[in-house]
Amino acid sequence: MSYVQRTLGNKETVLFSTGYHWLYWLGVSLLAGPFCAVALVSIPYAGWDYLILSLLLVPFYFGFVRFIRGISIEVAVTSDRFVKKTGFVSITTEEVSLDKIEEVNVDETILGRIFGYGTVSVHGTGAGDISVYMVTDPVGLRRQIQTAREHIRSRSE
Repeated sequence: MSYVQRTLGNKETVLFSTGYHWLYWLGVSLLAGPFCAVALVSIPYAGWDYLILSLLLVPFYFGFVRFIRGISIEVAVTSDRFVKKTGFVSITTEEVSLDKIEEVNVDETILGRIFGYGTVSVHGTGAGDISVYMVTDPVGLRRQIQTAREHIRSRSE
């Protein structure tokens, strides 16, 4: 069960959930894949295999770190709040109530517009900024936040 699901209130529901874009995962596989391929295909190892593996160890490390970061992030919009959870063993959460959100900014590069990824920054009153980088469908995430905020306003009226 995800962190967001475990922390839902009694009448709170998840409206939208997202994570890193597939290009993020492509980068992870390009960094870590060659090491894994050589390690699996070259059994039993010869002298050159050890040299190649040692050269591929640094990109593998960065790919592995990005992989752990990728599987440990949760970004969600619930009926009451915006949540970003990071961390695998040690968890860090950034949350802001939907009625405390002042603005939501979307930053998409040219490639981001073509492939459908971008950065979403949520600015809340009395709280810091929450930024999510290389997220899938940033415009959809902003739309869900705005829709949920409008729904909260209509409930309070």
